[in-house]
Order: sequence, then C-alpha cells, then structure tokens
Amino acid sequence: MTDPNLFLIGDPPTPNPLVSGLLGMLRYARSTTLQAVDNLTVEQLDHRQDSKANSIGALLLHMAAAEAIYQADTFDERERNTAEEARWRVPLELGPTAHQSIRNHPLSYYQDILAEVRARTELELSRRDDAWLSEAMPFLHFRATRYWMWFHVCEDEINHRGQIRWLVKRLPLTQDS
Repeated sequence: MTDPNLFLIGDPPTPNPLVSGLLGMLRYARSTTLQAVDNLTVEQLDHRQDSKANSIGALLLHMAAAEAIYQADTFDERERNTAEEARWRVPLELGPTAHQSIRNHPLSYYQDILAEVRARTELELSRRDDAWLSEAMPFLHFRATRYWMWFHVCEDEINHRGQIRWLVKRLPLTQDS
C-alpha cells in the first residue's frame, strides 16, 4: 500500500460520513485490486485457467464496466445509452465474446480505463450528500438505495479481485519465474 490513509475510512469526520466512508472503501478496494495485478504481462493478463474462466484483463474491464453502468443509474438516473452499450456490454456480460475480444492489452490499458471511470465516480460522489446516497430508487424489479448500489460496485470489485488473486497464483511459470 502506498497510501497509509487508506486504512482511515471515515477519518477525518465529514458532514457526509456515508459518502466519505463509501469513497474510502472504493479507494481501498481499488488500491488492493491494482496491487494484485501489479507488473502482470500481456500474456498473464490474457491467460485463462480453463475454457470457462475469464482472463484477468476481462475481469478488470468488467470492474470498470459495472462502475460505469452504476454511474448512469445513480448519477444520471437513466438507462445506458447507445455509446455506453457499445463500450460496456461485452465486459459487463463477460463470457465467450469477452474471451475472444478482451485480449492483447498491456496492464496500462486496464489501469487507464479503471482510472478514467473512477475519476467520474470520485467527482460525482464528492458533489453528493448522505441524503442523496440514502435515497431509494427503482432498481431492476425492486427499490434500492444509492448507497446499496455503490456498495454493490465495491462488493463486485472485491469479489473479482479474489478471482484475480486466485488466477495469479495459478499463472503458468514463465522463463523468468
């Protein structure tokens, strides 16, 4: 960890502790995700453990896609538009199309996309208050608070980071290993 403040979620106290805490959790999750993939090669990012597995690169792009879709849902309060559908559908759904199309990118490609999406999340959440975050809105066939929706973005990243760590431990040895 390069930022010792990642462990100080909710400190210092703010007028909007829910927003502040959520931002802290998102930052911590992202930091540990990036740490898990540090220095991976294109070959390692593209490796699939078996025919049903996703690559590490696809999982990273999936994290960005999920976050971008929740931005539209919560910040813009709308369905994804045509451009978002074209950009995010494959990494959001993963599966065979992602297995074929999300390949041959260096780590910086995924880092840049994750950073681009996260920059908007940070900006938009910093403009909101706890009342906004706590407000319920339609979600699928239910209602959910925006807080739950952003918790789910964090939860999804942590889940896929676990998969990534599992995959990293099983990467084939290279000549340098």
